[in-house]
Amino acid sequence: MLEILFQDEHFVAINKPSGLMVHPSEITGRDEEFAIFQLRDQIKQHVFPCHRLDRATSGVLIFALSSEASAKFQNLNNEKGEVEKLYVSLVRGHLNEEKMCEKDIKNRYDKVYKSAKTYIKPLQKVELDIPVGNYKTARYTLVQSRPFTGKTHQIRLHLRGENHPIIGDRRYGDHRHNNMFLEKFKLDRLWLHSTSYTFKHPFMEEQLSIKAPLPKDFKEILQKIEINYE
Repeated sequence: MLEILFQDEHFVAINKPSGLMVHPSEITGRDEEFAIFQLRDQIKQHVFPCHRLDRATSGVLIFALSSEASAKFQNLNNEKGEVEKLYVSLVRGHLNEEKMCEKDIKNRYDKVYKSAKTYIKPLQKVELDIPVGNYKTARYTLVQSRPFTGKTHQIRLHLRGENHPIIGDRRYGDHRHNNMFLEKFKLDRLWLHSTSYTFKHPFMEEQLSIKAPLPKDFKEILQKIEINYE
């Protein structure tokens, strides 16, 4: 059963687990599970996805309960500050200062580079006495990210562009560190989680902030590498 974080007459938000697709697409298989259908069956009501969240990413996922609510949500402008999305991720290396990433990005679905903007901030750093590649130790940082645009794989691409790929990212990450985490800690996922989604409720005309606690596996990996996150 999906964890429901918020529900009123217009919207419902869940804490999406890693590995669950939001809805079917041309690249998904017939036998896959989808959040849109699981939630529909759980609350006995049709739902409309308000935004994207990668299959591998966990955290806040909002659905509208009517086409009207969906349309109003789509009119919210992220770049004008009407929406604030925050994520945490575990990345390779030590990110020493907060910064705004504004490099144009292109994922495998795009034919041209697109403008994108993400603010990144180091929360905590750690150095493990575990050799990886040519190094005797392994450094990692827990990073908070706020995307100001909504491009596919934006956070993953911007962090890779800063030479701090997310651990567990099979497409844009460092396979040596990904393999070490799997072999050493027996945990295998993209370590990226949507912690909060704040927006102006289009019907109530007030700010609503929906927060998603870290899933069990994310808490476990941080505990294993001795990173404290509240």
